[in-house]
Formats: sequence, structure tokens, C-alpha cells
Amino acid sequence: MTAADRRTLFRTFTEEIASVEAALARWAEFQEETPAAPTFTNWRQDMEERLADLRAAVNRMDDAEFGICRECGEDISPRRLLAVPGTSLCVACKSEQEHALAIP
Repeated sequence: MTAADRRTLFRTFTEEIASVEAALARWAEFQEETPAAPTFTNWRQDMEERLADLRAAVNRMDDAEFGICRECGEDISPRRLLAVPGTSLCVACKSEQEHALAIP
């Protein structure tokens, strides 16, 4: 992974963290103002999990192992890291792992 990829990931992660935090804050305000509104617990949980994954990814970015597949040692594509910030497997190794789990 290049230094430019790391900078782009860092910027994108921090922008998304701010966006998710803002959305959660707006939702909390809405819930306070409209107590009878639906709670959308699954949405809030999904957003909180995404936020935790993004924060963890940002914290790991200084680690030399960040963006390196723990199985094959190849770079994990920046696109995959954007989609799944908490991943430690490249697409090929994740696919192989899922295939192995699917075999009875």
C-alpha cells in the first residue's frame, strides 16, 4: 500500500467518522424530541458498529501490518478497506475462508 493510499484512507475514514457521529447525534436529538417515533435499533447498532470499525482502523493505521493480509501477506486493496475497515484478509483469502466454511 502506498503512502498516498494511506493518506486517502485516513482522510476518508475520518470524514466518515464525523458523518456517522453527526447522524447518530441527529438521531438522538430526534428521539428526544419525538419519543413516539420508531427507534430503528438495528440502524443505530449498525452505525455504532461501523463507527467502532472506522475508529479501530484509524488507530491501526500506524501499524506496519495495517492493510496487509494476515493469511497471504499481500496488500489488502484500499477499496476493500474502505468497504470493510476492520478486515485483516484480502478478498481472495476471505473468499477461500468462506468457501472452506461452506463445505460440509
